[in-house]
Amino acid sequence: MSSYKVRWFKDLDLFLILVVLALCVASFLAISSATHSADGGSNSYVIKQLIWCVVGFGVMIWLIRTDYRSLTRYVEIGYWVSIVLLIAVFFFAPIKGAHGWIPLGGFALQPSEFFKVVFILMMAKYLANEQEDEEGRRADPVRNYLFLAVYAVLAIGLIVIEPDLGQTMILMAIVGTAMFVHLPPRIFWSIAAVAVLVIGLVVTAIFLYPDQFLTFLDVLVHKGILEQHQYDRFETFIYPERDLGGLGYQVYQAKVAIGSGQLFGKGLYQGSQTQGSWVPEQQTDFIFTVIGEELGFVGSVAVIFLFFLMIYRIVANGLQAGDRTGMYICAMVGGMFTLQIFENIGMSLQLMPMTGVTLPFISYGGSSVLTNFILIGIVLNIGLRRRKLSFVS
Repeated sequence: MSSYKVRWFKDLDLFLILVVLALCVASFLAISSATHSADGGSNSYVIKQLIWCVVGFGVMIWLIRTDYRSLTRYVEIGYWVSIVLLIAVFFFAPIKGAHGWIPLGGFALQPSEFFKVVFILMMAKYLANEQEDEEGRRADPVRNYLFLAVYAVLAIGLIVIEPDLGQTMILMAIVGTAMFVHLPPRIFWSIAAVAVLVIGLVVTAIFLYPDQFLTFLDVLVHKGILEQHQYDRFETFIYPERDLGGLGYQVYQAKVAIGSGQLFGKGLYQGSQTQGSWVPEQQTDFIFTVIGEELGFVGSVAVIFLFFLMIYRIVANGLQAGDRTGMYICAMVGGMFTLQIFENIGMSLQLMPMTGVTLPFISYGGSSVLTNFILIGIVLNIGLRRRKLSFVS
């Protein structure tokens, strides 16, 4: 074996790949159990998920061998293609009350999922200030910030009016992580203190004065600032028992499923809530309820530990990155996955409002799975190029 191939395998983060594959196995088991009764044991959902994982794995391998810096050179093109797709969703019928998908035969494309990749690359490129003019001088950072602000507001605005609260939260988490890494500590912590204060006041209002908080939201609905379905989600989060025939039913059944798993769970295909299809959307948004009920506390902790290892390796690759662009990308990918995991598991436990955020690599969904593999491929690429390598055979 040639020396460059030895170095390629030595620097490749095989541990991160193994963790991702372990999460995929957990996904197959959870989806199989969640859909076992509904699809008559045909495992059609598992087969589709497997196909997407194989496709995603192939794309990941291709990205490992494609210098991530070449991706940032053409990210503006990807951005405007994404904007066109984000506008195109409004020309199709809404799904689950949101204009978030473009139907393509038996598959529904979710542009906001793939936009996360473009958004991260765009943020990294401009924050790293690697743009140069014709004379080779670095671009003005203030100009970069203005470009980023315009790009972010336009895209996030389109996603907000779909409406998609979950993807909006994820994009804001990406921005927050970028600020944490990029801004001087004094400025960042000042902004963070204000954000924590505002969030703290909202949380306090929700738990100490829930009725007054809902009254305030109702006023926002009547003024056209807030949509009715967004109000309903907050009301369900605070008082799930008020709507046991709708959204509250989902939250209630999710808590029952997870709680009934106790320490070791009831075993695969043995959960009464799961096999009885008591929890709607259990193969997608509420996939964690399957793990909680059938694998119990021990199985749930094992899955969460796999997520911890994944984020740890993403951050480690960022710390070892050969340039600021790679460091920013890894930081934002880690922040994005952290928010997704916390939000998805939190809404299953009624700790967070329902937003439709998927559990990375575990929830059923082609767009989500492919996006996650793309991001992991870019992270592996960054880790592989922490020192100069030759890819010529």
